[in-house]
Amino acid sequence: MAEHETTAFRTSPARMAGLLLLIGAVGWVIAQTTFALVARHPPTDLSGTAGSGVVFVVAFTALSFVFHRRNWPAVDVTGAGLGLADKGRGVVLPWQAIESAVIRHGGPLTTLRVTLRPEVVPPAATLQPRVRAGRPEYRIHIGVLRPSAKALRTALARHLPAPT
Repeated sequence: MAEHETTAFRTSPARMAGLLLLIGAVGWVIAQTTFALVARHPPTDLSGTAGSGVVFVVAFTALSFVFHRRNWPAVDVTGAGLGLADKGRGVVLPWQAIESAVIRHGGPLTTLRVTLRPEVVPPAATLQPRVRAGRPEYRIHIGVLRPSAKALRTALARHLPAPT
């Protein structure tokens, strides 16, 4: 990959909308179940409850989509380094500073964990790493990114040695 070539992995709006719909539906069911248990009787008007559930899920999805869009994760794989962005903050890591980049889990819960070499001090950037086992580690949720995690794994393999 040449120095100027970039592979950008961005959040898919369709995948994010589906995930938000699922989260809203699960939250609605949990809330209704809790209210029914506290009141000690099930709701009498099931069609009204279902209708209000649909309204809640659609409103939750629309508001989350609008208010959190700028905070969606993104990954840029370039010839110079790996760009990570999450929650409106970002960092660019040179390839020499990265010890490993591992993709874990599957589906919408897929996570990219980028661990820095022990002798590398994390760059002063807005996205701060977590410290895991005494080493700085960046964790980005990539389950809703396009292209897929498989394409990201391929792009990372061009620059990083295979983990031992």
